[in-house]
Amino acid sequence: MATMTATMTETMRETKEAEACSDSGSAPSVGKDVSLSSLTELKEDKARMPPFASLALLHYFLVLVTVNLVITIPTANEYAERLGAGRLFAGLMIGIMPIVGIAGNLFNQKLLSFLPFKHIWILCVLFNVLGCVLYALAGLMRFKWTLLIARGIMGFFSAFSLPSIYVSRTVGMERRSEVLFYFSAFLTLGCAIGPALAAMLEASMKFIKINNLVLDSDTIPGWFMAVLYLFFAGKLVLFFQDLPRDSIVATPEVEGRTLRSPRSPKTPPMSLQKMAAACACFWQLFVASTVTTGVEVYTINVAREGMGWSIASAAWYVALIMLVSGVVNLSLGKIIHCMSCSDVVGLLAGEALACVGCLFLFNFDVDSPTVRVSLLTVGLVLVLVTQSFARALALSICSKIVPAESINTIMTTATIFMSIGRGGGSIICSVLSADSFAPVLLGLFSVTLAMTLATRKCMKPDVKAS
Repeated sequence: MATMTATMTETMRETKEAEACSDSGSAPSVGKDVSLSSLTELKEDKARMPPFASLALLHYFLVLVTVNLVITIPTANEYAERLGAGRLFAGLMIGIMPIVGIAGNLFNQKLLSFLPFKHIWILCVLFNVLGCVLYALAGLMRFKWTLLIARGIMGFFSAFSLPSIYVSRTVGMERRSEVLFYFSAFLTLGCAIGPALAAMLEASMKFIKINNLVLDSDTIPGWFMAVLYLFFAGKLVLFFQDLPRDSIVATPEVEGRTLRSPRSPKTPPMSLQKMAAACACFWQLFVASTVTTGVEVYTINVAREGMGWSIASAAWYVALIMLVSGVVNLSLGKIIHCMSCSDVVGLLAGEALACVGCLFLFNFDVDSPTVRVSLLTVGLVLVLVTQSFARALALSICSKIVPAESINTIMTTATIFMSIGRGGGSIICSVLSADSFAPVLLGLFSVTLAMTLATRKCMKPDVKAS
């Protein structure tokens, strides 16, 4: 009996020791597995991407918005003069769309608090259809202010801030610069497609010999864009994957492997350093948008008045310049991703090269038309490439220097500065001459370079950026 009791006691002791060893041995193992799992999740989060169909629609929309802005540039002067207005009115007609878009972006920011992202986007697209139809009917109404009203409707419902918000919410920090390069490149490609479409539409009107108050070379861009927006609305309904409501209204904070309850709507104010960095990025976005739109307006005016080209020839020339710039920027997006280049370094390099590009745009009074066109082409392409490059990097920096709950606000503000630039560029460059164009651009680039140099140390990503 004693032997049996001793044996049972020994067995129980061994069992407890085994359990203790098992417990002590499993604890580090579990901790290690949790740590590896957390690192894997963090890495995947930084490299996350939205569905391809949604991303494709996003870039398609960027082209569509830009085409809608610039497709009227080649015929704006004729349309305005036909209704009793002048050249400055034509520039205002082009520029009012992005300027009114500022109010529209703020309105959309408010709508995001109680409407789904997708519903807001569809609503904006349908109102753009209305604006395009009204623009086409201005010739029939014989009332010049109809042009401004129509362009104002298109601007208010342009939804230009929605793509950048969607990218900031769905693309990880490792891939964001690359995607925003494509973002910027497609904006430039839209500037290429717009004049090309304007030239083809004008040629088609002359070929089929239709010229009346409802349908002619001046009104056909409105009808054409209305149809494109209708087709896009259908694709948006069928293929776009909406953002989750909690990702728009409130962003939960990640702490370890648990999610805490969402923060209150009030977010802490930005530090002075971050605010200075944000202002430098906003100025960069303003300058880049001013140059992109202004180059198109200026080039068409110079080609038509200084070189005696037709509307179609000037439009094709601008389309070619924009196409080359867009293709180069598409390639740069992949190259930058592979090189893992710093956003700030790239921004400084882009502005320095933009200053060099201005040297080709000065009026050297060259007698040879071929040399003059060659210098103009090289200068414009270099300026457009560097500004598209800088715009992408400035957007990327904006999305990283603030915590996740402030992304909607800062990206909407960034879009507002881009809209001011797009509107201001079309108005200012409509009155610039060959003598004043290059000095104005050089001054803008020099100020931008100085601001970036002064705030470069403040452009570090926030620890809570998503």
